[in-house]
Amino acid sequence: MTQNCFHCGEAIPTGFTATIDIKGKPEPFCCYGCMAVAEVIVSGGLENFYQHRTSLSRRPDEFSRSQVDEMALYDDPELQADFVEFDGACSEAYLSISGITCAACIWLIERELRKLDGVEAFSLNHSSHKAHLRWQQSKCKLSKILLVVRRLGFQGHPYHEDQARQQAQKERRQSLFRVAVAGIATMQNMMFSVPLYLGIYSGIDTGFIELFRWVSMLMCLPVVLFSAQPFFRAALRDLRTRHLTMDLPVSLAILVAFVASAYITIFSEPSLEADVYFDSVSMFTFFLLLGRFIEMQTRLRHMNSDTEMHQLLPATAIVRQGHSEQSIPAHKLQVGDLLVVKQGQLAPADGVIFEGESRFDESALTGEFVPLAKTKGSPVTGGTAYIENTVIMKATATPKQSRVAAIIRLLDRAQSEKPQTQRLADQYAHYFVAFVLLATMGTGLYWYFHEPASAFAVVLSVLVVTCPCALSLATPAALTSANTQLRKKGFLVTKGHTLDALNSTTDVIFDKTGTLTRGELCLHHIDVFEGFDQRHALKVAAALEAHSTHPIAKAFEAYYEFPATQVKTALGKGLSGNAGGHTYYLGTHDFVLPAEAGKNLTTPHPGLRIYLSDGKRLLAQFLLSDSIREEARACVQQLQREGKQVHILSGDHEFSVRHTGMQLGISHLAFAQSPEQKLSYVKALQAQGKQVAMIGDGINDLPVLSGARVSIAMGEAADITKMNADAILLHSHLESLSAAFKTARRARRIILQNMSWAITYNLLMLPLAAMGWVPPYFAALGMSLSSLMVVFNSLRLRG
Repeated sequence: MTQNCFHCGEAIPTGFTATIDIKGKPEPFCCYGCMAVAEVIVSGGLENFYQHRTSLSRRPDEFSRSQVDEMALYDDPELQADFVEFDGACSEAYLSISGITCAACIWLIERELRKLDGVEAFSLNHSSHKAHLRWQQSKCKLSKILLVVRRLGFQGHPYHEDQARQQAQKERRQSLFRVAVAGIATMQNMMFSVPLYLGIYSGIDTGFIELFRWVSMLMCLPVVLFSAQPFFRAALRDLRTRHLTMDLPVSLAILVAFVASAYITIFSEPSLEADVYFDSVSMFTFFLLLGRFIEMQTRLRHMNSDTEMHQLLPATAIVRQGHSEQSIPAHKLQVGDLLVVKQGQLAPADGVIFEGESRFDESALTGEFVPLAKTKGSPVTGGTAYIENTVIMKATATPKQSRVAAIIRLLDRAQSEKPQTQRLADQYAHYFVAFVLLATMGTGLYWYFHEPASAFAVVLSVLVVTCPCALSLATPAALTSANTQLRKKGFLVTKGHTLDALNSTTDVIFDKTGTLTRGELCLHHIDVFEGFDQRHALKVAAALEAHSTHPIAKAFEAYYEFPATQVKTALGKGLSGNAGGHTYYLGTHDFVLPAEAGKNLTTPHPGLRIYLSDGKRLLAQFLLSDSIREEARACVQQLQREGKQVHILSGDHEFSVRHTGMQLGISHLAFAQSPEQKLSYVKALQAQGKQVAMIGDGINDLPVLSGARVSIAMGEAADITKMNADAILLHSHLESLSAAFKTARRARRIILQNMSWAITYNLLMLPLAAMGWVPPYFAALGMSLSSLMVVFNSLRLRG
C-alpha cells in the first residue's frame, strides 16, 4: 500500500524511509527536505501546526524530487565501493564541500553534521575543503548527510582528486573575473570621486555632478549584481540557518550603501552636500574579493602540494602473465602480481624485487635525495622512481593499501583536525558578528539623534571596518604553511595538535635501537687467535651465516666467497658446518667451546660478541654493534641548547645504553625497560608537570607513544606504530626533528602575531569608526589589508 508524506502529501518513493515521532506517533516523509522542515517545527514546540492546518504544506524547493533521487544514488553499495571504506559497523569516506567562504562556514557544517544520529566524526579541511566523514550506515544514510549539507547552503559530493582540482580551478577563474570587474569599477569610480573629496570641483555645475553620479552608479551596478554575489548568497544562507558569519555585515554594507546612493542619485537634487558611496562599495568589494582570491591561491598551492602525493602512484601498471606482459589500470592490481617496472618509471604499488637490481629515487616520498641501491628481495615503496635497469617486482599490497595511500590518509586526518585556538576562533566568530551588528545599531542611533547627516557614513564604516576575516584566517593560514613546509623536509604531521605540543615540549625521550641508532648490526672489530688469518675468518663466518636469516647474518654478507655444507643451526646459540674442508662453530662462547663454558675471556662490549672455533680452540671473536646515526649527536645537542631535557628509554642492557648515552652526551638513561616500565617512566615525568615528546620505532613502543603528549615514529617503524603516532619522520633523519621543533616555535609565534594583529585592529578601528574618524573608503581598505597581512605573514613559514 502506497504511503503519503505527512508534510506535503506526496507519495513516498519505494524503499525510502524517513520518520519523525510527532505526538507520540512515527510519521513518514517523502524526502529529507520535508523531514528537515518537520524537525524544525517539532523542535520549536509547534506540533499543533499539523493538527490545525487547513491544507497540506508545500514541499521545500531546495529538496526537489530530482535532488532527493540524486542523493539517494549515493546509498547504493556498488557506487559506495569506489569511495567508501568499511570498518566493521562504521564507514569512512572523503567528501568535497563547495560554497565555503570562511572558517565560520566550516564550523557551522561541522556542528550541524555532528548532531546527526549515527555520525561518529566529521571534520573539514580549511585548505582543501575536503571533509573526512565516519558514520554508521545502519543509523544514518549518506544521502541524508549530503542533503543536510545542501540544506545549510553548501554542495557536497564524494571527493575525487581530479574533480576537486577542476572545481578549484573553476572557482579561481570565477573569482579572478569578479575581482577584475570590481577593480575596473573601483578605478573608474575613484577617477570621479577623488576630485570631489579634494574640493577640485567646487562651484562645478550641478549637471556635471549628476552626470558623474549616474556614471558611477552604472559602473557600480555590475559590482553589486555580479562581483558581490558570493556575499549575498552566503548571507541568505546565514539567515536561513540562523547563524551569523562575516558575510552578513558585508552584504548589509554593500546593499545599504548602494541602495542609499542610488536613491540619492535618482530622486534627490544633485549637490555636493549629499554624499554617495559608489566608490566605497566598489572598493570594499574589490579589496575583500582580492583578499579572498589571495587566500584561495594559498589553498590551491597547498592543494597542488597534496596532489603531488596523490600522483606518486601511476595510473597504469605492466603485469607479467606467463611469458607475456599486459598493461592494466593500477587500481586492479592484486597482492602477488609480478610487475614490470622500466627505467625512469614509478613503482605502482608496494612490493619486493623479484628479478634484477636498480637504484631508487625516494626523494618525492621521504625527502632523501641520495638514490638507494636495491637487489632481489629488497622492499620497494610504491611511488619511488627506478633510476636504472628494468626490474620485476612482486606486489605485497594493493595501491589502496600502499605506504603512499597511508600517508595521504594520515595527512588528511592531520589537516582536518584543528588546534584549540582555531576551534575557539571559529566558534566565537558568529558572536563577534552579532556584536558588530549591535554596535552598528547603537552607533547609528547615536548619530541619528546627534548628527543625522553623518549617521549613514559612520554606520557604513563600522560595518566595513570590523569584518572578522583576519581573525578567522589567523590560525589555519599559519598551520597550512607550516605543515606543508615540514612535509617537504620529511616530517609528516598526522594529528592536528602536534605543532602546538612540540612547542610546549620540555622533555624529549628517545628509544635507542632504530631511533638514535640505525637498528642494523655491523662488524665493529675482529680479534684472531692461534695465528688464524683474519680474512679467512671473515670468509668462514660469512659462509656459515649465509644459511641464517638472523639479523647478524647481514653483517657478514659482504665477505661471502665460498659456500658451507652440512650447516646445522642450534637455536639461540649459533651455527656449525663444513667450510673449506674443515668443521667450524660460530656463535656464543659456550656453544663454540663447551669445555670452557662460563669462562669470562673479555671485557664488556656495548654491542654483541660472537666467536669462531674449530671445536677445540678459539680462532676469532667478532664484535658487532649498532652504529649511531650520523645526525643523532647534532640533533641531541640542538635540543639541549633549546633547554629541553633529553632521555634514552630502552629495553637494551645497561652497558649498551650507557655507552650510547656517553657518545651523545645524554645523562638521563633508563635501560632494560619493559613496555609497562617505559609508560610508567613517562607518567612519572608528566606527574612533575613535564610535557613529553617520545620518539620510537617498535611495536613495543606503542604504549609509551600513546602515553606521551606528542609521539613521533621513525619512517622505518612498524605500520601500526606509524598509524598511532602524531607525526612520522619519513626518511628517519633526525635533523628533520630539529626542524620540526623550530618550525613549531615559528608557527606559534606567527599565530600569536596574527591573532594579536586581528584583535588589536578590530579593537582600535571599531571606536575610531564609531566616532566618525574613519571614512567608508578607508574602512574598506583597512579591513582588506588586515586580512592580507595575516595571509602574507603566514606565508613566511614557507621560507
